[in-house]
Amino acid sequence: MTVRRFQSSILLQFASLFAVFLLSLSCSARPESFAEPVIEQTTLRSGPVCIFSWFCSPGRSGALNFKGVLNNRTGEKPLFLEYYVSSFDESFPIGVSLKLDQTWHNLRKVTTDYGETLRLVSILPPEVADKIMAAKEIEFSFSSREHTVTKSLSSGDSENLKQQLRELKTRLDAQAKLIIANY
Repeated sequence: MTVRRFQSSILLQFASLFAVFLLSLSCSARPESFAEPVIEQTTLRSGPVCIFSWFCSPGRSGALNFKGVLNNRTGEKPLFLEYYVSSFDESFPIGVSLKLDQTWHNLRKVTTDYGETLRLVSILPPEVADKIMAAKEIEFSFSSREHTVTKSLSSGDSENLKQQLRELKTRLDAQAKLIIANY
């Protein structure tokens, strides 16, 4: 008799667990609503231009590159200049400047990201971008709280900088504002 009670007790526990399992399935089978992500911007980056070193890669110290952003809400396409420097070499970054032919242009700093490398992002106004494309001589200057470092770009570096900017602007202009339809 005790064996039968034991078997019926196990059977009752198994039936209870199975009922709970079925109940949990029926509860989770209800349709759920998830908010769909809205793509607010598309970001494009140029390849790196090595200003203070012979060899550099994207995101590494000594690299300079351009960034373009398509704002999907407004359709604006601003350009930025990103400069990477070793975070161990510099104290407090102030900003970057470009000398195009005989005129210095101070670029407004927008973001400073700290990490293994320090990324300094400055807005590149369209008129300065146009002057880069037409410049015969280009100088780059980085200023921190402690010092300022200025480098005249060689003709090869200048052409590389112009080529990177030209390609980025072409790719950015080809980007169309996304149309998001909700059904």
